[in-house]
Amino acid sequence: CLPISLSVAVTVDALELYHVTHLHNPHFSMQVFSKTICDLHGVEYHRYLSRQLTIAFDLYMLIHSSVDTLVAEALNRNSPDWHLKHACPSCTYTLKDEAPLMFTLLFAMDGNDSLKRILRRTLYIDDNDSGESSELPTTQHVQGDRYLSREYVNQWKKAGAGDSEVCLSVRSTTFFFTHFQATLDSHLPENPCTGRWNNMDDEKTKRAWGVYDKTGIFMAVCRHSFSLLIADMVQSGELAKYPLAIVAKLMDTFGNGLHGGYDI
Repeated sequence: CLPISLSVAVTVDALELYHVTHLHNPHFSMQVFSKTICDLHGVEYHRYLSRQLTIAFDLYMLIHSSVDTLVAEALNRNSPDWHLKHACPSCTYTLKDEAPLMFTLLFAMDGNDSLKRILRRTLYIDDNDSGESSELPTTQHVQGDRYLSREYVNQWKKAGAGDSEVCLSVRSTTFFFTHFQATLDSHLPENPCTGRWNNMDDEKTKRAWGVYDKTGIFMAVCRHSFSLLIADMVQSGELAKYPLAIVAKLMDTFGNGLHGGYDI
């Protein structure tokens, strides 16, 4: 893959084919795609071919990102949260002299654990040791203003500090979550099967989920099914910090008058 002594070339059409296919099926791996290309060309498959295709695809996506940044700058669409403010034409565009609505934006949010990614670790020493991470640090990050970073989400891990309007709403939302769960637990009858369900106890569940770095995504969509915000659920289940981060970002961008639904 060096530009000095070329030995392998990948067409742009092949990279775009994998890009589109992977968007429709995230489970379609580069290894499977490499084997498919080899079968079509009658070439024996080797492991290094999938690695070369991965490097070429990363560069292809980097070029895509750079071009998108230049286009957004030329069209004056590079202001903070521009894409979020224009995510849905019906929700975000306000006509002149339009009568104000009761709610400026209706949205729903929830988590999904289908998009997982395994955390590569060193070999286990014993049954009680899960091994340290063997992944190298990376500087890659998702471009755009609608994909919440880990740092932004983690600041809501212990919500309640500060006296801003968003923090006040976050504190009331946290109280509602806690009060609702306590009320629900107090009305549930005691289940004798809980202590006997050995394969679902906390220790086994924690160890099973511990193999993943990303356990899914948490996202918000408007009433017209346009995606608003997305956040990775990192080494955890559906914690309260994810909906709190979504609500905080939406309030920072759109202000008051929001109405959201969340299936706790």
